[in-house]
Amino acid sequence: MASAAGSGGGAGAGAGGLKTYFKTPEGRHKLQYEKTHSPAVVHYNHSGKTVSQMTVAYLKEKPAGQGSTPSTPSAGSGMRSAAARLLGTGNGSRALSFGSNGTSRAVSGNSRMGGGIGVSTSASGSQGMANYDGKGTYIIFNTADTLFISDLNSHDKDPIKSIHFSSSNPLCHAFDPEAKDGHDLLIAVFSGDVYSMSLRQQLQDPGKKPVSYQHFVNKDKDKDKDPSQGGAASSRCTCVAWVPEREGIFVVSHADGNLYVYDKSKDGNTDWTFPTVKDQSQVLISHAKSSKGNPIARWHICQGAINGISFSPDGAYLATVGRDGYLRVFDFAKEQLIFGGKSYYGALLCCSWSADGKYLLSGGEDDLVQVWSMDERKIVAWGEGHNSWVSAVSFDPYWSPPNSDETEENVMYRFGSVGQDTQLLLWDLALEEIAVPLIHPSGGSPTFSSGSPSAHWDNACPPTSVLQPSPRMRDVPKLSPLVAHRVHVDPLSSLEFTSESILTICREGLIKIWARPIHSENNQQPDSSEQVVGNATAKDKMLTSSNKAGASSSSFKQPPSVLFT
Repeated sequence: MASAAGSGGGAGAGAGGLKTYFKTPEGRHKLQYEKTHSPAVVHYNHSGKTVSQMTVAYLKEKPAGQGSTPSTPSAGSGMRSAAARLLGTGNGSRALSFGSNGTSRAVSGNSRMGGGIGVSTSASGSQGMANYDGKGTYIIFNTADTLFISDLNSHDKDPIKSIHFSSSNPLCHAFDPEAKDGHDLLIAVFSGDVYSMSLRQQLQDPGKKPVSYQHFVNKDKDKDKDPSQGGAASSRCTCVAWVPEREGIFVVSHADGNLYVYDKSKDGNTDWTFPTVKDQSQVLISHAKSSKGNPIARWHICQGAINGISFSPDGAYLATVGRDGYLRVFDFAKEQLIFGGKSYYGALLCCSWSADGKYLLSGGEDDLVQVWSMDERKIVAWGEGHNSWVSAVSFDPYWSPPNSDETEENVMYRFGSVGQDTQLLLWDLALEEIAVPLIHPSGGSPTFSSGSPSAHWDNACPPTSVLQPSPRMRDVPKLSPLVAHRVHVDPLSSLEFTSESILTICREGLIKIWARPIHSENNQQPDSSEQVVGNATAKDKMLTSSNKAGASSSSFKQPPSVLFT
């Protein structure tokens, strides 16, 4: 498989050129505008080079009567009561319970206000902007030691706000549009610490330092070093996420295989310790002994880094992917492993849920995308199209198939993936094409109804809490991309879908907004004015997809053509 180094940078960038549009069956997606940071930003800072990530934040109108300062968390708050009902009570630690209906026992941790960033936490922002509402849609992205905020609906390339972190690079972030107390933005940094703050307050304040933030300290960050990371702390943050439908609860994953659960309403300053993990390859869930601080629980999930995490839309299930190549799906409230499966090669780097919570996507170092079914608890399709590692995957929740009768048998999903090969790929997933019924002849092995020799493809769900090896590729339906388009010069790190556009970002921090056909057609320009960057040809290349020689056929329908632009 292609390595990161093999596809990195902008080598040969001008050879193929970059177009400002690509086509799908729905029409032409046009590059509407770009956003980036100041050229003066130094990529190498603090602990080396960081990869830019992107979060789309939908900031609602400020509730009537709400001031510019969020309420201070208190022990008697409704959030704490909600967390207590969710997580229960009790002390100690235990190994993961397989197959039983256990309940969480949550408690303790350590968080404090201020510190770490080199600025006092002022309760008030700019007095001149105290009534600023800030309602709108924003793009939050990081580069080097700075977090940038851009207005998605503005064509200005430069961000409207920058927040400088003087001690550690921001690596990942998350936004909660339903946050009740104002602290809706999470920022996790290289040192392993996490900050929570109000997006609206940051927009109100004209300064370049965060204001009114809460600092959650990872006290394990200096205990050991990871030689594979060039001596960097192995406890560096890799992903952060709010837990849906669980007010104030969030999780942070780290490069040491640990995931910590926090309650933002807890502001205690007690020391926290968790038992030593003796077997790094085994899941171990521990709970803090005190109920006064953060984190309230630690999940040791895998040996090596947790590269990505994703919650199902209802917050019931947590998916993780790691350096060990496994996707794991947990019942979050019960703290139970539901199922897991392995990549075909190397680490998995990303995962994402469908809007209905029925399917999962994953991608990684095998250059493939995998589709997993929650009902069947296994991989149900895999897709080939990238030429290097897959950096991010996501379902498109705004897309719907044309002339769909919306019956269960005809459900179709659209999803996207980006990789270090600088490409954006779009895929269609039709349930009727992957739900292959099996015939069990008397005394014989199960086969596809089409008669293809895939006897090992089993419709039965695997046992709960078991990590499955990767099945033979010829036994699983194969997907081909609907569209393959080189959208950036540098390797891509993330993508987002909105109702009007597709957003892509490269690891250097350049964001491109691709307008969907219905919106780009509103601003349609004559074909003669189409911009083409580099040496790209004027016409799209239509390449007919075909099965590899020697691969067994199945009843899965391949798209008639793949569009490369």
